[in-house]
Amino acid sequence: MFMTVVNSLIVLAICMLAGYIGRKTHILTDELNSGLSTILVKLALPALIFSSMIRPFSRTLLLESLATLILSAVVYLSGYFIGMGLARLMKAGEDEKRVWQFSLIFANVGYMGFPVMQAVFGYEALIYTSMANVSFNVLAFSIGVYLFKRDISSIRASIKPLLLNPALVAIYIGFVFFVTGFRLPAAVHEGIQTVGDLTVPLAMMLVGAILAKSKLFSLVSDPRVLPIIFLRLLGIPIATLFILRPFIHNHLMLSVIVMLAAMPVAALTVIFAEQYKGDTALASKLVALSSFLCMLTIPLISLLLN
Repeated sequence: MFMTVVNSLIVLAICMLAGYIGRKTHILTDELNSGLSTILVKLALPALIFSSMIRPFSRTLLLESLATLILSAVVYLSGYFIGMGLARLMKAGEDEKRVWQFSLIFANVGYMGFPVMQAVFGYEALIYTSMANVSFNVLAFSIGVYLFKRDISSIRASIKPLLLNPALVAIYIGFVFFVTGFRLPAAVHEGIQTVGDLTVPLAMMLVGAILAKSKLFSLVSDPRVLPIIFLRLLGIPIATLFILRPFIHNHLMLSVIVMLAAMPVAALTVIFAEQYKGDTALASKLVALSSFLCMLTIPLISLLLN
């Protein structure tokens, strides 16, 4: 698996480099990045999720998918308590504490998770990734919003947009097809799958474009971000592996849960910090630096999975 992961990450890194160069040379402007992000989130990713769920019904796969949803939620929530303990230990300010906790709860399941899972494990892994994405969205727009806003009413306001999230709608429809065995004509399914295949290059180019806006020196000049990044990229996934390995016998399912726990800090951290007046500079550092370093840490996690 190690060489498969390394080769896959090289492919993803080239896509990321294209986005990085595109942003530095002003080919990818902020306006264009915004448009590409919309295409990714509202078209390409839902198409990828839907096509990945078109497979023969299996009671075992159904139960494993539901178990992945629950276990992923448990892994996310563990980050809340880890972040709380670390914030107290390092005497973090209130704004800093919120960003730390959010960063340790939520990994980048969307922009990085789906491309990495598809590249490393293929379409078979995406049904588990989709279930982890359900947990991510439910918790991010409930606990995540509350972390920054500290207002229960803000959670209620986010429920309707959450339920109509294109990725979740694709999961609802995909599950109906999975359970009933209903199939689209082959040409239609192939067309949807082709749109879904845009996810990997689009997502990684956008990550590269985001990284191009960060100054490398500013990323490494703040030592207080290093414990967060260590826990996000290595501590939480390694703990997840050793805790869950005795109980999960499907190696692909275990690998997806652990690998998703090893993804960098979610890009949503910056969006929420901006929206709810949090520490945007700290959030940007955590997202950018963890996205750089995950290219080194993901192969290490794959060695442990072997």
